[in-house]
Amino acid sequence: MATFSLDRRRFLTLAGGTVGAVALGAGQLAEAAELDPAPFTLGVASGEPDHTSVVLWTRLAPDPLDAATGGMPAEPVQVTWELARDEGFRHVIARGAVTAMPESAHTVHVLATDLAPDRWYWYRFTADGVRSRTGRTRTLPAPGAKPDVMRFAFVSCQSWAGGPYPAYRDLAGQDLDFVVHLGDYIYETTKGGLDEFRRLHALYKTSPDLRAAHARFPFFLTWDDHEVQNNYAGDVAGGAGDGRPFLERRANGYQAYYEHLPMRPEQQAHGPDALMYRRMSFGRLAEFSILDTRQYRSDQALGDGRKEPTGEVFDPARTLTGPEQERWLLDGLAASKATWNVIAQQTIMAQFDYDLGPGKIVNLDQWDGYPPARARILDFIARERPANPVVLSGDWHTHWVNDLKTDFDDPHSRTIATEFVGTSISSGAGWDADVRLGLPANPHVKFYNGTYRGYVKCVVTREKWRSDLRIVLNASDAASPAYTIAAYEVRDGVPGAYRVDDGDGLAGVVTDRANGKPLGNVEVAVHREDGSRLVAVTTDPAGEYVAFAPAGAYTLRVNGVGYDLASVPVQIGATGGSTVDFRLTRSVAGAATGRTVPGPQSQATASDFVLANDLLALAISAGTTDPQLPGVTLGKPLDLAALGHLDQLDWMNLPYASAAQPRGGNAWQQLTVRATAVELISPTEVRVTGASTAVAGIGVVTTFGVRTGEPWVRAETVFTNTADAARTFWLGDVLDHDGTGQRSGIAGHGTITASAPADFTPTAPWLGMTGSDRQTYGLLYDEPGFTVYACGIWAMTQRQITLAPGAAFTLGRRIAALDNGGGADPFAVLAGL
Repeated sequence: MATFSLDRRRFLTLAGGTVGAVALGAGQLAEAAELDPAPFTLGVASGEPDHTSVVLWTRLAPDPLDAATGGMPAEPVQVTWELARDEGFRHVIARGAVTAMPESAHTVHVLATDLAPDRWYWYRFTADGVRSRTGRTRTLPAPGAKPDVMRFAFVSCQSWAGGPYPAYRDLAGQDLDFVVHLGDYIYETTKGGLDEFRRLHALYKTSPDLRAAHARFPFFLTWDDHEVQNNYAGDVAGGAGDGRPFLERRANGYQAYYEHLPMRPEQQAHGPDALMYRRMSFGRLAEFSILDTRQYRSDQALGDGRKEPTGEVFDPARTLTGPEQERWLLDGLAASKATWNVIAQQTIMAQFDYDLGPGKIVNLDQWDGYPPARARILDFIARERPANPVVLSGDWHTHWVNDLKTDFDDPHSRTIATEFVGTSISSGAGWDADVRLGLPANPHVKFYNGTYRGYVKCVVTREKWRSDLRIVLNASDAASPAYTIAAYEVRDGVPGAYRVDDGDGLAGVVTDRANGKPLGNVEVAVHREDGSRLVAVTTDPAGEYVAFAPAGAYTLRVNGVGYDLASVPVQIGATGGSTVDFRLTRSVAGAATGRTVPGPQSQATASDFVLANDLLALAISAGTTDPQLPGVTLGKPLDLAALGHLDQLDWMNLPYASAAQPRGGNAWQQLTVRATAVELISPTEVRVTGASTAVAGIGVVTTFGVRTGEPWVRAETVFTNTADAARTFWLGDVLDHDGTGQRSGIAGHGTITASAPADFTPTAPWLGMTGSDRQTYGLLYDEPGFTVYACGIWAMTQRQITLAPGAAFTLGRRIAALDNGGGADPFAVLAGL
């Protein structure tokens, strides 16, 4: 018989996550070691209950981060188990012994059978005289039973790097019947070996909060992509990986997944294949169809990513579920007698168009990349009308409530089902700003928030379904407080969700003081008493915002393009829930430090200059450095946005002065003008003084000015030859945009989307840039005589001049930012200026 031991200091190191992101207090560390002694360092779990049975799980791993063995000898080990009706194990109703095998990483799966329906049980394991913690589990109501209520939570996306799982700490304290995990239980590395997947699963379970949730509730689990490889599709790899055959990687990922989770024998992997889609019923109250949208899907169209859907996207043969699983789903919905019919799956089912103009940009990895497959399911629901369909989704690390329709392009089309999308346990959402910018084009999205991590708690009766969208304030803080950001209900027989609470924390509406119009895309920042920023959110199209902070004193600062800054002190009590509305005053022209241009690409800080009026705002670097322009960022425009918009521009390299004509894919990165001073020369003007780094003796002075009522900032650059000889050089400016749907525009040449730069001769003296938010940026020159060298994401003007000694050349232009109205030609607004 093997003997297990693990030095207490070593286990506390593992539980404390010094190899990852977990940060726990001393009390929590000690508790973790006492609850899960070696070899049960990864805790216990249960899952896949029906009305007479449940799976019990553990793994023997005295040194869980030993990827090869987990600290176990290469020999079988006997493990005993007990199941009782009470936590004190006075009424043990089942016990047995199983053998933990080294070829299965000494994991244990016990299928406890012949149990009573709709009842809680307690279980534990013993190996070599060491007893595991006690876990709690339950069976489901019998198939014909009519339970009054069902309580559960659904979760997804728990990247280890994202934090120590305070969302699981909050979840473990809830009153639930079970938990549904919708995928991305781990996040893969480039190493696709079995030992590596086992190491990752073990690493994630060193979180005491994850172990606590598993020990308290049974789980139903399905995978998404990161359990194998990001964005893989069927047998097609999602990336380069480590060079091993992809199906070998998939087999390793599937095996480690089964080994480390409480799955039934039917879910055990056989090489690169495993049966993951299945059905479960909570009596007659609810029936769940749990899907696998990775193993059988067609490869993503058009090379994946967020793109305009064309061509192969609409091939009806392409599928997200595979034809067999799709038929199984529809047959199950048709036969169901349940009050609520739940489709638990991975990716967002509702359409989401990131482009506010007449075009469309969608995420091709989600159901948007498989519209005929989605239409078959939604058309079936509309036609056959199974009772109360509800879709649960994960993947996108953000909270959503969506109306599902057969025609998402028609806001007046009938709502046939509701989709709840849960935010991540810990994984970040770098695309949050892109989603927020696209919300006005997607009125079927009833609620969205991408600022916070968390999960969704659901309470279901025969009359209604309630989803509480739970969030934690800071995913990197193990003790972070949790809140309900919003609660929505779906009523029996009435498709569509309705908000039923105001949420915790801070909320309010921002409007125009003069006309009461709600103001979208306004930044609301919460600052601590020491002046540091706690969190910043932006208002939705209705002018509403939601932010969170623990009890205490704060200052709310509101920043909207075209409006004066506003701030107000606020006190949050222990119970949370404060409402603070703002009425903003339109700005007059001015230039100053102390504010920023809000937006997803914003780089400037409050120490930089912002020129603003009632129509736009432009930030000029007075010290902030862009790593793409090392040494020459000073004096460059960094951020720009029009009234009602957020900054989407990456930056402007304005101006440059190059000895050679800029060529090639890096032509935009001109490091040829260095400023030596940036100063406020009047209440509405900023002057930048510098010189060319590439052409000796060329001084460069740019003056920026703004006036009320003009949708542009005037920029005038004077190039002066202070040398004793004539100087010939190239000059101009660069517009750069790296956001969603980036496109360049050149007078007479329309929209440019190509990835390789080319030369163009404009028919009028302007060029532009736009993204997905109906905002167009432009450079409008006083004089023609330049060419444009451009690709889809940047464009630069090029003009060659010769200056005699003592001579000067003035380059005058306007830097514009406007709402383009969503027309077919986003650059038409520039032609009219």
